[in-house]
Amino acid sequence: MKLILGTNAKPQLVKINAQLDIGKVLELEQLLKEFKNVFAWTYKDLKGIPPKLAQRKIGLDIIIPLAHHAMYRLNPSFAITVKQDIN
Repeated sequence: MKLILGTNAKPQLVKINAQLDIGKVLELEQLLKEFKNVFAWTYKDLKGIPPKLAQRKIGLDIIIPLAHHAMYRLNPSFAITVKQDIN
């Protein structure tokens, strides 16, 4: 389940367990909205932590071509489970 804590201009998306009952969802939503200023939504919000430590760069050698793997079909017996996990 997705909750939007920010505004339409600056949405701040939070994902919570979809199996919670509606009372817990409302309670959690109220708590998250009350304390949304304590979350770091961007790297700039991380006070006291240099961005060099929070971000990771992977240096790729431009001489070596990137590997492209062909997609494979998913076993049909797992397709329903995967589709449920995505939503």
